[in-house]
Amino acid sequence: MNTSANHDPWEPIEIDQLRIGQYIKINHRWFDHPFVRRMFQITSEREIQTIRDVALTRIFVDRKRSVADPAKPEEAAPAAAAAPAAPEEPDPEQKKAAEAASIKAEREALAAAQMRGRVTLERAQYVFSALNYADSHGAAVVDEFVDYLVAMLNNSTTPLALMASSLHGHSVQRLALLGADAVSMAAIIGKRMGLKKPELRMLTRAACTHLLGLARMPPHQVDEEADGAWPKSAAYRNYPMLSEAMLQQCGGFSEEVLRIVREHRERPDGRGFPQNLKAEAIHPHALIIGAVREFQVRCAGGKSPIPALAFLNKNMRTVFGAEIVGHLAASLLSYPAGTHVQLSDGRVARVLRSEEAMRLSPIVEVLDTSNLRNREEIDLSRQKMLSIVRVLDTSQLPPRMFETAKRSMSSEPPKPDTAGGPEKAAEPAPAAAEPVGPTPPASGPTTS
Repeated sequence: MNTSANHDPWEPIEIDQLRIGQYIKINHRWFDHPFVRRMFQITSEREIQTIRDVALTRIFVDRKRSVADPAKPEEAAPAAAAAPAAPEEPDPEQKKAAEAASIKAEREALAAAQMRGRVTLERAQYVFSALNYADSHGAAVVDEFVDYLVAMLNNSTTPLALMASSLHGHSVQRLALLGADAVSMAAIIGKRMGLKKPELRMLTRAACTHLLGLARMPPHQVDEEADGAWPKSAAYRNYPMLSEAMLQQCGGFSEEVLRIVREHRERPDGRGFPQNLKAEAIHPHALIIGAVREFQVRCAGGKSPIPALAFLNKNMRTVFGAEIVGHLAASLLSYPAGTHVQLSDGRVARVLRSEEAMRLSPIVEVLDTSNLRNREEIDLSRQKMLSIVRVLDTSQLPPRMFETAKRSMSSEPPKPDTAGGPEKAAEPAPAAAEPVGPTPPASGPTTS
């Protein structure tokens, strides 16, 4: 029996022992520390000082994933001098067994991601149903769902996988997932901006519920064109007020949450709706939800997030603020190792290595849809005609790639049509939580 596979790599470490290059885990609730991820590699003294300032006590280190501080080569020199000779090349049987184990682990992880997708959709629909019927426990239902989504962020080391873009049409399912996606994006933006725990809770609850009023709109009015809502009817432009009224019927939501929901489509220049508020009259957190909503509108119909972010960066920095737009882009445009992406030629690939300086052009491994053993490694920084179009939600990848179980729940998104290959089957799902997403427990709101 091989016991090494069950060995816990995490060792407790004191704050004064932290060094640049260490790979650490913060075992506190996501809302209780200022970092976007709880597992990451320390890259600066500022991160260590931040840990000291907030007095985090439950810190663990994985020494195998840690590296020597590049600023202190003298520490790494003895290790290099004593380094053993390179091991012999493993025999073919060992390589074959290792590859088989790797493929098995990948398939299991993807199956788990599919399950999380199903659970998220079910819970998102339940939240919208409870609020739509003015459930007196609606606020508690929202709290549980937000905590569940935050748990995914807390356990994630991969970028967001925004699920709503995998659904088309005017379904309540899609509205519910837009709210779920908005929670993840708003939470990361708020955390990067340094919002305190009460503010983050307020922001994420508003993000979850801000589109509630659209569930009462006629189907042809639900989707908004990229050029804005003004061409639509006055009834449409009143949906933020309708969302607020529905939350008031449920009870239990703070005045701050209600105000953010009501004002999330307002703009500082007075060209927003429904009240045409200007500048300081708008709640600052409503602008965060407004930027997220603008991004989602421009990604509707399966469009790539790259042009949407480019538009916001060029045209909306003065509307929502350069800080908000910058943090929105930073939270999405990264491709950690293990992320599944779609390339501009339609092929599906997995990111192998990604450097901060070349985070938009990592080294990827292109997957053969008919045989996982056939893989091609490509350095995108050297391929001028090839780029990443979108990060894929693994629950939307062609099932035959990973031999995962067929979907059977009527509430799920329709099964992808694999006849046209990965370009047709894999609908866009911009970058994290993993949201493809994080690896949270499939049920329960714990955020350990």
